[in-house]
Amino acid sequence: MSDDLDIKLHLLETITNNFSEDHRVSSGGYGVVYRGVYKGKEIAVKKLHQLQGLDDKAFDNEFRNLSKVHHKNVVKLVGYCYESRRKYVQHNGELILATLMERILCFEYMECGSLDKHITDESCDLDWPTCYQIIKGTCEGINHLHSAYEKPIFHLDLKPDNILLDNNKMAKIADLGLSKLVASTQTHKTETVKGTHGYMPPEYVDNGSVSKKYDVFSLGVIIIKVMDGNMGRTRSAEMDAKQFTEHVCEKWKKRLQEMPDEHPSLEIEILRVKKCIDIALRCVIADRKTRPSIKDVVDELEQLEAEIMKMSLPSDETKDLIVQRSSDFNLLAIDPALELCFLFEPRKAISCCLQLTNITDGFIAFNIKINRTKYRAQPSKGMMRPCSKRYITVTLLAQEEALVQCHDMFIVLGANVNKDLKSDEITEDLFKEAMKGKVVDVVKLPIVYVVMDQFSCYSCYETIRE
Repeated sequence: MSDDLDIKLHLLETITNNFSEDHRVSSGGYGVVYRGVYKGKEIAVKKLHQLQGLDDKAFDNEFRNLSKVHHKNVVKLVGYCYESRRKYVQHNGELILATLMERILCFEYMECGSLDKHITDESCDLDWPTCYQIIKGTCEGINHLHSAYEKPIFHLDLKPDNILLDNNKMAKIADLGLSKLVASTQTHKTETVKGTHGYMPPEYVDNGSVSKKYDVFSLGVIIIKVMDGNMGRTRSAEMDAKQFTEHVCEKWKKRLQEMPDEHPSLEIEILRVKKCIDIALRCVIADRKTRPSIKDVVDELEQLEAEIMKMSLPSDETKDLIVQRSSDFNLLAIDPALELCFLFEPRKAISCCLQLTNITDGFIAFNIKINRTKYRAQPSKGMMRPCSKRYITVTLLAQEEALVQCHDMFIVLGANVNKDLKSDEITEDLFKEAMKGKVVDVVKLPIVYVVMDQFSCYSCYETIRE
């Protein structure tokens, strides 16, 4: 496998214009990152500093660990370069011929940079659905590192700088230079303390203890800063848990209410805010034994999404209306009519198009309900004139693999409305009120992944039985 990843130094010099400043993306304690094009795709080229002894271990850790990791929320290793060269350098006022080792790691390029660029002292400039997607993705990436392999991988330097964002704002964990591949999940001790102040748990700062709860503590700090800015950690220490939760919820409630007409359900999103803050505050508890495991965190978020999906489905009193779909309530026609199908490719965002048709001679308001952490619908709601058509683009965000365990549904609500209705008046309450009068058309399409390279079809839907 390493031969396939081996990239020659002269090639990396060519694609980065000899590591020029105009190709420079960022720099850190271990090296400088440059942008280049390799095999037709942009890549990030991380050139480690010439620091004797330090770069060898960082290079080896990052290469060995990333070469075995394949997950949508961990940055993908593209290649490496490890070459020596003879070069004249200045030493004590004289030119000497020295042997320099060039250690370079190449990764997929993250168009939107690192998470820390979006966080200020007071807030994060990303909208809440995106923040939630980043939090959830980071949790899933850490869980994969901790549990997917024979020996767990502890990152040990998680921070917003090391959470990179692709063009869909999907989170990918990067910079495993300090990571450890350990024989078990038991606690270990290290003589030398390395890491980033503020993200290291107290047991590591005090006595060098390293365990699976180290990354959990760092995760908690990251979540707090995403939700309440860089000063959020200080505020969370000054307030009790209830006060801080109320503070953060109120902040996001105001921001959600100020969002344009396509903002998500306020009630549902505040549930997500509360859950994330609750998790974060438990992750930063001083006693590591009291912190949740990363698997517990992922399970809690999945359970929350399952509960939200149930909330998103119509109530029992409207199920008969959906199943029967009598002609009296046929307001919308959808093409395709049976299922929403994605031709799935790993690690790629896939879009498909469907057509809504207002088959009545009145005005129709529509609202699309879908799992916003995995999909985007554009537009997600709107108005339709009599006997008109509307095209909806649905995008499946980049996923590592098609999960057969999911039960994703694409739901469209349609209701007769007055032609003077404004877009910001198309809310959850509008459809709830319309349902009481039984004038709402509800169409549910199962979501299906078709994996072309395996000549198989993964269906992800829940059957509605009469």
